[in-house]
Parts: sequence; C-alpha cells; structure tokens
Amino acid sequence: MSLAVRLQPWSRLSLRLRLGPLVAALLLGVGACRPALALDAHPLKAAVVFNLLGFVQWPGESDLPPMTPLRLCAERGGPLWPHLLALNDRVVRQFRLVLRELPGADNGPPCDVLLVEREGGARRLPARTGPPSPVLLIGDAEGGAEPGVVIALQMRGDRVAFDIDLAAARRSSLQVSSKLLRLARSVRE
Repeated sequence: MSLAVRLQPWSRLSLRLRLGPLVAALLLGVGACRPALALDAHPLKAAVVFNLLGFVQWPGESDLPPMTPLRLCAERGGPLWPHLLALNDRVVRQFRLVLRELPGADNGPPCDVLLVEREGGARRLPARTGPPSPVLLIGDAEGGAEPGVVIALQMRGDRVAFDIDLAAARRSSLQVSSKLLRLARSVRE
C-alpha cells in the first residue's frame, strides 16, 4: 500500500504545509542562480575560443617546429581579454598560444587568429589590405556573422553556439575539421 493512501486527509495537508516552504525556497534559490550564469559567459567564450583553435589547420603548419607561437589578437579593453590572458602560453596542438593586442589600421604585429568583439552594437573590424592571408577571424557578436568571419560565436541560454563560414575559411586557406563542422549550429558554404 502506498504512503499517500495510508495518510489521513489531515496528514496530507500537514505534509503539504511542511514541504511547501521548502519547495518554494528551493525554487527561489534556483531562480537566484540564473543571473550568475550570465556573468560566466566571458570565461566560457574564452574557453570555447581556445578549444576551437584545436580544430583549425593553417597552411604549412606540419612543417613548423613544436611550440611555434600561435598569435591570437584581441582588443585589450574587450570583455574577453582578461579571460584570454589566462590562456596565454597554453599549448594548442603543436602551438603555443600567444595573446596580442588587436592591431589598429597601422601595421601591428601579425595575427594568426583575430578575435573581434561587438561593443555598443557595432563591430570594429580592422582594415585588411592585400591578398587574403591565413588568419582565422572569429567574431564574438549577436546578430549574425559579417563578411570574412570564419567562426561567429553566440550565446544561446547558458551555452556558446557558433556558426562557421566555410567559404571565408577557404579564402583564408584554412581547413576546418569535420568534427568542428558537426558541432556547429550552422555551416555556410
């Protein structure tokens, strides 16, 4: 015989009155945690950027010696900068990740990966002249990818989703792993 059948009606009411505040406190506690998840978006995006680098190949990389610097350029004042700084000097496949400040229109340091963040609703892409070079352009922005962006990051709830533009990857002579293509939210040819 089940517990619910054995309890008298007054006992079920008593049980509800005792468990009601506990259930309400648990629900309020879970709701209070949700804003904290939004605060964790930046370290999560930085970790995703780091992991994405393991699934992209640059031309001639098999000829490079181990621990060759892989230069990731980002805006020093951007929200991802401090989290990317924590990843500086970590190993990505055969490379050593080196974080550099995003160059301006002048000839700054060369970048292998360029992370461009949207601030105030407008993305600031640095001027790129000359023939396409093997630079992986990652855009951290809501509202879709811009021309040239190979991987576009977007928050979907408490997860980071990404879209891949294979045509942009090919123009930059980059190869994107089929494993990464399967994980992408969308792949544009």
